[in-house]
Amino acid sequence: MFARTSCILAFILLTLLFAVPASAHEFILVPQQWHAYKAEQKLPFRIVSSHVFMKSAELENPDLVAASYLGKDVPLTGNDVFGTFDGAVTLEGGAAAVLRGHRKGEVWSLTTKGMKRGGRGELDNVVEARMYEKFSKTLLPVEGKTDGWDKPVGDALEIMPLDNPLTLKPGDSFRVQILFDGKPVSPDAVTATYDGFSDAENSYAYYTEPYGEGEAVIKVSAPGFWMVRVQYAVAVEGKDYEKHIMRSTLAFPVADR
Repeated sequence: MFARTSCILAFILLTLLFAVPASAHEFILVPQQWHAYKAEQKLPFRIVSSHVFMKSAELENPDLVAASYLGKDVPLTGNDVFGTFDGAVTLEGGAAAVLRGHRKGEVWSLTTKGMKRGGRGELDNVVEARMYEKFSKTLLPVEGKTDGWDKPVGDALEIMPLDNPLTLKPGDSFRVQILFDGKPVSPDAVTATYDGFSDAENSYAYYTEPYGEGEAVIKVSAPGFWMVRVQYAVAVEGKDYEKHIMRSTLAFPVADR
C-alpha cells in the first residue's frame, strides 16, 4: 500500500513540476492587420509568445527564434517593451504569402531539485528531460490571390489546411490535417481561437478531436485574425532527453461577410 501511494505521489509531483514548460506560451507570427494586402507593400509583423492570444507575455531566447518568407530568413529585432520579435517583409504578388516562424528546440529537465534548463548531459539528478520546439505558419491573401495555401512548408509538425482558409467567412467550416515528418498523425486535440476572443489565459474559441488520418474540422465563428493550434509528442532514444514536445500554429485572417 505504501509503495503504491509513493508511486502515485511521484506521478503527481512529476506532472506538477512539468506543468510550467508543458503549458509554455504559444508561438505565433502575427502580421500587421490590413483590410487588403498588396504586392510590394512592406508588411510589418511580430512574433509573440502568448497565453492571452495574441498578446505577447515574454521574449523567447533570441538565439532560438527565426522567421522566413519565400525561403529567405527575415531579420528580427527584440522588442523589450511589448515582449515581441519584430520584423518586416515586402509582399510578392501572384499567390498567397506564407510566413514562417520557428522557435528552435530547447531542453528542460525535471531534477530532484526542480525544473532546470538543459538535458541529461548537462545536469545531475535528472528524473526526466524533454525537448520543446514550436512552429508557426501564417497565410495571407495578396491582391485577392490565394494560390499556395495548400503547399506544405516542411515543418516537423505542420497543420495542413485541406480547404482554403483564406476564403472563409464567419460561420464557415474547413478541414485541416496534422502532419509529423510529412505523415498524418492524430494528437489528442486541435484547438482554435481568434484575436480578441478572450483575455483569459489558454482560452480557445473552438475545440475538436482529430479523426481518421489526423484530420479535424474547424468552424470559424467571427471575423478577425485566427489561429489553429496543435501539440504532439514523440519518444526519443539516444539523446539527452526522452521526449520531443512540438507545437504548431496555423494563422490566417477571416474577413467579414
